[in-house]
Amino acid sequence: MDEAALRVTTPGSDSNAVAEGFDLPDFCARPMCRKEFRQTAGRGRKKDYCSETCRRLADRDYKRARAMVDQFEGLARRSRHDVLAFGRAADELGAGQEQDDQVLYERAQAALGRAEAVLQFVGDADVRLVEELRTLCERVRPLVERARAS
Repeated sequence: MDEAALRVTTPGSDSNAVAEGFDLPDFCARPMCRKEFRQTAGRGRKKDYCSETCRRLADRDYKRARAMVDQFEGLARRSRHDVLAFGRAADELGAGQEQDDQVLYERAQAALGRAEAVLQFVGDADVRLVEELRTLCERVRPLVERARAS
């Protein structure tokens, strides 16, 4: 910020006076605190937290919350697999699972397309590997086509 941006005009004062070091009210960015503190106007990086302690606590809280989200996402994934292991219909899993199924279908379709393209340009590769890839494509193709139809 340049000096012109800091110029303050008040009645009875010189219009060229520069306000140096005046404070503005702000609130701590840590949700558990939200304490009001004074922010110094002027150059430099603005403070987000009322104190260094609050900054460290906010960082710790963030890491704990992130770990908790990761933990529950893992549990949700595992639970989805458990439900699928019972052979239930995909529609019983809810709307979130339908989106996941769409993503899985698109990935499977793309992978199958890449594998079939590799088979077209394989050349002098190991015959056993080529046959294994060809068998894999033949076995997966009906599943991908059935998912596309539904």
